[in-house]
Formats: sequence, structure tokens, C-alpha cells
Amino acid sequence: MESPSDSPRPEPLAYLNGEFLPLRAARLPVWDLGIVQAVTVTETLRTFRHQPYRLDEHLARLDYSLRAIEVQPRESTDQLEHLITEVTKWNSSALDERHDLLINLFVTPGESQVHSGGAFIHPGRPTVCITTRPLDFSIAARHYRDGLSLVIPEVRHIPGSIIDPRIKYRSRLHWYLADHEARRSDREAEALLLDLDGFVTETARGNVFARFGNTLKTPSPETTLAGVSQQVVMDLSQSRGIAVERSNMTAADLATADEILLSSTTACLVPVTRLNGQQVDSGRPGPLWRDLISDWSAAVGVDIVAQASVQ
Repeated sequence: MESPSDSPRPEPLAYLNGEFLPLRAARLPVWDLGIVQAVTVTETLRTFRHQPYRLDEHLARLDYSLRAIEVQPRESTDQLEHLITEVTKWNSSALDERHDLLINLFVTPGESQVHSGGAFIHPGRPTVCITTRPLDFSIAARHYRDGLSLVIPEVRHIPGSIIDPRIKYRSRLHWYLADHEARRSDREAEALLLDLDGFVTETARGNVFARFGNTLKTPSPETTLAGVSQQVVMDLSQSRGIAVERSNMTAADLATADEILLSSTTACLVPVTRLNGQQVDSGRPGPLWRDLISDWSAAVGVDIVAQASVQ
């Protein structure tokens, strides 16, 4: 496997199936199963001060996803860690210290060689790709200042009986439809999906939390993907003496919350100030959000909110 230091420096760099190459040259054939059948598991993480954040947790979740879809790439977990570090180091060298990167790793079963009777024959080598791009904080900056609007659409979350919610996958059509529906009523909103039983699940990019007094609730892991950022929020909350519960919530429950928060990789934690067109409490970012984003900033050595104002 060639190292990026062995060749003239491309900008920016990607990794694809054993090669470091210019990002613009990283392409998949149209018959890759990630395209033909949308069979893709993925992890997205960010850097703080140009260092991948919580990489071990992301790779552990990827390992579960890969085992669940029975795909084993040639690259081991240790090799993937090394590759992510190399690509990140290379691409972050073009950034100043005020900016950071979003890192994406995805794996597909690889190229389909045979299509017969509606069945695809999987090839021997899965596709593995690692890319980065500079973090765009423009949306996060607005959410830190004014809060995020959520709308609950008619589209429902895919139940665990169909796809294990612990798998982080890239088949996003239902989220696309849900967000389009939500934005018909509020063009700035994101969709928050309910499951088939009417309980709150998640958005396309993160986990939802609701504060009721001194208790913070977040949906059950049986219905939603366990988020790396979600775990950070739970840890920081417990450090402040806030009780954290994993429990089912209805839309009506959520509407009575003192605060609603959304955790995600890019923005870490944003306040939700509107739900289905109605303001949440005062309609402004609340005190727990301010405390937690301050604690998170202290833990990573970056003022997360201030960084978003630097473009």
C-alpha cells in the first residue's frame, strides 16, 4: 500500500481501495453495489485541532455495521485507523488552526459482476473509501444563535425488524422524503421521525434529547442509532448531576419539554427552539445547552460556538 509521502503531494487527498489519490480522481463504477443497491455502511467524524475525534468509537460502530451486513474489507480496523489519520494529516495541513475537517469513511460490498434473476453476485473485494472536506459551520452558527426547527412528518422511521438500528448505513431515501415533507411547512426545518408506534426516534443527522426539569431523556437504543455525540452529551450531563434516561417519548411528551437538544457530528450539540411550528419554552437556546456546549468546548480545547463564527 503506497503512502502519500511516497509521491508528489495531491490536494486534497482521498483513499480508495489501496491507493492514495487526488479526491477528484476517487470514483466508483456505476455497477458498485453501493450505487446499484445502496448497500453502504459509513462513519462520519470530525476533527478538533486537526485531530480525529473519538475515532475508536466510530471504528467500533463501523465494525458492528460490517459484521451485520457480512462484508469484510481487506483493511483491518488498525489499518483503517492509520489510513484515516494519514488522510486527515495530509488534508488538514492546508487549513489554519481555526478550521477543522469532516471525515467520511464508507464501505460497500464492491463491484457487482453478475446480475441474474434479480440477485447480485458479490465480488471478492469490498470498496473502501476515505475522504475529508473542510467543515462548513454556516448552518451550525445560525442554530447556535437562534436554534433549530424540527417538524414531525408523516414519513416513519424504518423499524428494527427490517434494518437493525445499530447499523449506520447510507440508504437515505426515507430521510430525503421526510426532510422534503418537513420543509413544505417550514423551509428551515429538519424532519424528526416517529416510529410505527408513534414514539420519537431521530433526525437524519443526529439524536434528540428532551429536558424535563433535572432529567434528560433520549430515545431507546432499540429504535435509534446509538450516536457517538449522543454518548458525549449523556456523559457531560451526568457530570453535571443531570439524570439521563433512555426511554420512549411521544410527540406530545416532547412538546412539554423545558429544552430540546440535537446532538450530531458536525455541530456537536444544538438547541431546538421550534417543534412543529410552535416555540419550545421561551423559543431561545436554553441553559442546559449553554452549559453542555461550554463543557464540551473545555473538554476538546476548542470554543465550539466561537469556531462556527470563523468562516
